[in-house]
Amino acid sequence: MGREFHVRFREGLGVQFPRATRLVVLCNGTREQAEAMREEVRSFLATSLHLTLSMGKTRITHLNDGFDFLGFTVRRSMGRRGMTTKVLISQKGMDKHLDVIQAATSPSTHEGSVTLKFKALNRIIAGWCRYYQYTSKAATQFRELEHRTFWLVAHWLGRKFHLTIPQVLVRFQQDSDFAEGEVKLVKHTAHPALKYKGRFLKPNPYTTQEKIERESLPDENPWLGIEDRPGWADIRLTVLKRDGWTCRFCKEVVTNETAEVDHILRYSHYKRPVDANRPENLWTLCIDCHARKTEWERQMESRMH
Repeated sequence: MGREFHVRFREGLGVQFPRATRLVVLCNGTREQAEAMREEVRSFLATSLHLTLSMGKTRITHLNDGFDFLGFTVRRSMGRRGMTTKVLISQKGMDKHLDVIQAATSPSTHEGSVTLKFKALNRIIAGWCRYYQYTSKAATQFRELEHRTFWLVAHWLGRKFHLTIPQVLVRFQQDSDFAEGEVKLVKHTAHPALKYKGRFLKPNPYTTQEKIERESLPDENPWLGIEDRPGWADIRLTVLKRDGWTCRFCKEVVTNETAEVDHILRYSHYKRPVDANRPENLWTLCIDCHARKTEWERQMESRMH
């Protein structure tokens, strides 16, 4: 085992490790052989890469008991065709994802726009689900988190608009999905469970010559839908719909990209600046009319001074 393992391990690395790295070494042998292999790894890292293997964080476990790695739980258990190794989403991975959704829907964020909140959650859910789509019980675990997410969002909407849960469902639910206008909250189960196809059931990135497309790790600090002006995206959409997506000056039809929602009276006209953002003090302008109005206001201000 010794020299053969040492050569294969070294060739498999290819490059040096960064300062903090996690790795898993599998062996088909006794516990004594596994302990000997661990010592070889420790020695190689110390002499060849000048790295220290943390013995306190390194453990030897049987595959039947399973282990967690990069958000996955790898465990061997009895299946329909006998003993098989399954790769599952770890409980820690699920809890971490749920923590992000709870942060995005916390009471402190209820002033935010619904449309941006849904877009932020869609990014979070899509990135996380794509990372775990190839796990053994993806559909089952996705459904569990989808259920938890549904009620977190329902309560967030209830707090924001002072609605009961039945009222939230009547106002925001469309065909079992939450939606605000054209923006729908994507479900976890909208990302189907996938299986590796072709020559390699579970391709080894170190040995296969085929290109393996995998989603990157979920973002550690995802955007939670926070706005510089809380609620502005919803207010803007309300004004655009009220004005029929038409410039109030030239009557040109605008789109979301060409529209400017502008203040009729400036912030300085109000004792509370937040009052300037009420829909009655906002109107829809096209880009050209908005530029002309802004220039006119500057000229008027310079004359006053």
